[in-house]
Amino acid sequence: MASAVRTISFKNTALFKRGIWLSAAALVVFVTAPAALNGSLFRNPLPSAIVGGILCAALVYFFWTTQIHRLADEVLDCQDCLKVRRGRIEDTIPLARIAAVDVSSSGGFHRITVRLRERSKLGARIEFLPQASLWSNLPAIRSVAAGLAERARRQDLPAAALRGTSSS
Repeated sequence: MASAVRTISFKNTALFKRGIWLSAAALVVFVTAPAALNGSLFRNPLPSAIVGGILCAALVYFFWTTQIHRLADEVLDCQDCLKVRRGRIEDTIPLARIAAVDVSSSGGFHRITVRLRERSKLGARIEFLPQASLWSNLPAIRSVAAGLAERARRQDLPAAALRGTSSS
């Protein structure tokens, strides 16, 4: 059987993440720049500090809840394994190491979460945005996740037999 490698993640995730961070930085600059330009930031910094603090707290909350920084930049499906890259860290995850695959939605974005049986270089779970062509098609995203989970379950059956346990 020919091993077809296909990308199952959004191809521009790294650019997307960088854009989110730059947008947050630009928002902070646009909020503080008027006060800095007219001199009120230095004469009476308290109002600007309060507004800046509230904005920073909102941004921290946003980044904490969305966990944008945890998204994998690239996920390649190599039939018997996943090749995952986040930043400069790359790892190959055999399908037998996958415990579960879920789809979650938050803030209008769907993400696929791959939970591993044991930690990898990237952690105990790998999250990624699906291909852009699927963003508005939740059933298709669930189908990708279900197919991955099914192939992982089939890969684990021989490994479970070698361990002498069942894979339920």
